[in-house]
Amino acid sequence: MSDYSADFQRILDEELGNYATRALALLAASIEQKGLVFTQELLQSLRSEVVAASARHVASMGVAFEQYGRIRDMKGINRRKAPPLDVIEAYVAKVGIDKFSYVPGYRYGQFPLTKAVALNRIAWGLSRAMLRDQSQVRPKAWFAKTFYGSINRFIDAVTTRYAAQTGTHLAASIRL
Repeated sequence: MSDYSADFQRILDEELGNYATRALALLAASIEQKGLVFTQELLQSLRSEVVAASARHVASMGVAFEQYGRIRDMKGINRRKAPPLDVIEAYVAKVGIDKFSYVPGYRYGQFPLTKAVALNRIAWGLSRAMLRDQSQVRPKAWFAKTFYGSINRFIDAVTTRYAAQTGTHLAASIRL
């Protein structure tokens, strides 16, 4: 009987490892398809952790990524006050001032003398625009539908292999 149990644990471990790899690939493709690849940070933060099956055939898998990625997946987010300016300045600095075609307070194509002024004005403009537009995030469903929609394939793969392994064990026991 321990043979049987070890085979089931091996099947579960293999299929869960395969599913973790497949799920990360599906999520990465979904992120790219929804256009959430501005700084590559969300893509680079995708990772999974698989814990092998125990004696009771319990295995676990976790998927982790930056939290703002999940917020982009949600539907109803409204802001009552402007976001923190220092966070938006850090974002603008990471993205690069040259990615923004307009600096608030200047004509199109005209930039301030210092990058610090441009950084501050762009961040301030983004912050005010978010407040003005009630910061209604347009949802880009990339996680929930993709991840939970792929679970059935994992379940089918495990049950198919379990059924085949059960048939093999039954056939072996009948021959004896």
